[in-house]
Amino acid sequence: MQSWKKFEYRIRDFFINLGFKAHRVPVSGASSAIKGDIIAKEDNLKLRIDAKYTISKEMIKIKRESLEKIEYEAEDEEIPLVVFSFYRHRKLYCIVSSEFLSNEVEKRKNTWARDTVLLKKKELDILPLGLEFKDDMRSYLILELENFMDIVRN
Repeated sequence: MQSWKKFEYRIRDFFINLGFKAHRVPVSGASSAIKGDIIAKEDNLKLRIDAKYTISKEMIKIKRESLEKIEYEAEDEEIPLVVFSFYRHRKLYCIVSSEFLSNEVEKRKNTWARDTVLLKKKELDILPLGLEFKDDMRSYLILELENFMDIVRN
């Protein structure tokens, strides 16, 4: 099985272990008609997730268009997330629009990017991290997926 597919199953299993109904969307990356890599639902909490896998142990590039795409694809009532990690790293991280966590999270630091942000594993020790793109009014938060879930479930 390809590494990216294993990563998608890892994310799906994370949500199943939390009690969500979650499934991996087959061929989501190969079809423009199929939206998101994973869909997770629990009661009124619905998530549409784009998984970003890297073979790097130290850094990952996330494009602004990935965030915009999952936001566009999310249906009403769904929270769009980009979930990522590093090669052989146990923690899962997420990027979410700050509108979903506006008052619940205090950013420790901000980072800015033009169209692509380069995230280094060592920088993620100071989460939550604010993310803004040049010439864009939206802002995002980067935090550990487990912490995000604790916040939105309470």
